[in-house]
Amino acid sequence: MVTVGIDVSRIRDGMTGAGRYAAGVLSALDEAMPDAYFVLYAYRDTSIRPPSSRWSIISDRHPFWTRLPVTQWMHLRLGTLIARHPVDVFWSPNTFIPKGTRVPCVLTVHDFNHVLVPETLPPVTRYAHRRWMNNDILAADANVAISLGTARRMLELLGRRPDAIAYPAVAGTTAVPDDDTSSRLMRRAGVRKPYLLTVGTRAPRKNLAGAVAAMEQLRAAGYLLDHQLVMAGPEAWNRGGRLIERKHEWIKPLGFVDDELLAVLYANAEALVFPSIYEGFGMPVIEARARGCRVVTTDSPELREAGGDDAVYTDTSPQGIAAGIRTALSLPRPTPRQVEHNWPEAAEVMGSIFRRLAASGSSISGR
Repeated sequence: MVTVGIDVSRIRDGMTGAGRYAAGVLSALDEAMPDAYFVLYAYRDTSIRPPSSRWSIISDRHPFWTRLPVTQWMHLRLGTLIARHPVDVFWSPNTFIPKGTRVPCVLTVHDFNHVLVPETLPPVTRYAHRRWMNNDILAADANVAISLGTARRMLELLGRRPDAIAYPAVAGTTAVPDDDTSSRLMRRAGVRKPYLLTVGTRAPRKNLAGAVAAMEQLRAAGYLLDHQLVMAGPEAWNRGGRLIERKHEWIKPLGFVDDELLAVLYANAEALVFPSIYEGFGMPVIEARARGCRVVTTDSPELREAGGDDAVYTDTSPQGIAAGIRTALSLPRPTPRQVEHNWPEAAEVMGSIFRRLAASGSSISGR
């Protein structure tokens, strides 16, 4: 029987991108690997509920190590926990190999923010990614990209092909509530129709300032005067979101929202506006498509993978975003679309790699 260790430090209340991806894969791993045990290594605590008796959680509560930023904890502390609670293979959804790890390691490669848009990262994260991430990708026993675009960038930047691609998916458990419940949830959140929606942290890379500037241009031209701009997602590391949200009374910041409210917001929005400077894939785009929401997003290979033929693609300038919004709103509302990929499929990809590396008995890379 294979024992798989997993870093779950990003899976917690209020989690975003990488955490939601890891949680999605975990939700299907128990069924994909019925012959495996799982050891989850948590930074402080985690909200994960083990799906069966084959899962255990190791929560680090060390008074020094848990005061470090999570990226440093992953690299400098996690290897000690793995040595104390050994596994046959280790999966890092966060693209770091813990220092001193002697078991085969599988990394998920989400993006190359630290190379392509380093100025948009918090200083501590930028330092950690620039110092360790490229070397860890090259040293890993297997790498799994989250999109074809990320796989191609990995080859271009590092000269290495990923071993597989495991695409993000949409959680199938959160249906859109009935109209009465949806209306109640929206009233509680202070959201009124009509509105445009943004989803994600208010970090520089998400380009929400560009979305606000686009709305300013449209309103100055007498367009969308009755629309709110609803921002779902937590504050960012640079606190720049507070400057954005205080500019106008028609901006409605919500902070982190749970999956039920998020499904309602997608289903009732006039459009999702997702003008990110760079993404490794773009989970909000596929979530919006699944709820029948129009999408305005950036014209990049990774976001085209997420948006397919349903989205309106623009550049990242306020003028481009404004034009994209006008185009999207001129089109009929799309039919909710079942996205091409699902979490059981991603879990099967991961499971096949875990089994192969565990069977090798030692780290292929020779760390």
